[in-house]
Amino acid sequence: MELIRDCLSLRRAFPGSVLTVGNFDGVHVGHQRILSRVVDEARAASVAAVVFTFEPHPAAILEPGRAPERILTFQHKLGLFEDAGIDAVLCPDDPRRVLAMTAEAFIRRIVLDGIGAAVVIEGPDFHLGSDRKGCDELRRRSRDELGFRLEVIAAVTAGGVEVSSTRIRALVREGRVADARRMLGRPFEFVGRVVPGRRRGHRLGFPTVNVEGTDFLVPGEGVYAGWAGVLDASSREATGPFAAAISVGRAPTFGELTEPVVEACLLDFDGDLYGRIVCLEFIDRLRDQETFAGAEALAEQVARDRGAVRARLASEHGP
Repeated sequence: MELIRDCLSLRRAFPGSVLTVGNFDGVHVGHQRILSRVVDEARAASVAAVVFTFEPHPAAILEPGRAPERILTFQHKLGLFEDAGIDAVLCPDDPRRVLAMTAEAFIRRIVLDGIGAAVVIEGPDFHLGSDRKGCDELRRRSRDELGFRLEVIAAVTAGGVEVSSTRIRALVREGRVADARRMLGRPFEFVGRVVPGRRRGHRLGFPTVNVEGTDFLVPGEGVYAGWAGVLDASSREATGPFAAAISVGRAPTFGELTEPVVEACLLDFDGDLYGRIVCLEFIDRLRDQETFAGAEALAEQVARDRGAVRARLASEHGP
């Protein structure tokens, strides 16, 4: 799969291609249906399947204070595109110039002159350009007028609810990671760097790592069963997965924190992870955060949690 960042100097780079434009900030099951349709249409016509997206989210560029929390890393997004069969991803290295374009300018300069797309496939909530022209308005125009055929894919539902990145964020914040998983088509992942903590877990006999993901969506407070992967510092490849008991909370037994932190106890790992990148897959929520009478009672509960994690993960087919 080809990644192109210089998107403003292209000249019909993929003539006749099938294109989709969007943030794809969750690459959830609704996005996956669009990607699948793009690839199927492209293969049938023997042309390239192309995605145009942004990194970071446009809101982080235009209104940083209102930017939604990250659901996945850019590299993970690219990997999901590649797994779907996408041939090329266009992600502008000068996103402000692109975001300032009207729909008409974007269609002319990017879709037609730059990419050379013959078909554009989108979801029903698609909007294009700084003037936010939507699918309904664009669909009223003929193929000859637009310069390409526009196909709109119906919304996807899960459990009777329309799938969206907004809904997924709400579920994760509520701790409903199993429900979010159904909408994502995979477990929610929290990615961050291991930073020094209070080392209280080490003293109690269950070492944990504090994982700090600066702009990542943080699940609701509670204790979760999950998997952990560790990015190797030299090869950039991940090792694991390791079964993990994951805690999101404020250490209520000791009253130490004002904001929730993400901690993980890797059940089958022994080593120093400070400074390393860790990816935590949230499989299921086991219980609420609790305040215990003291360190001994907490240690006993953590031992029970470790057993509950193993039992829950044993019911899975693997990470």
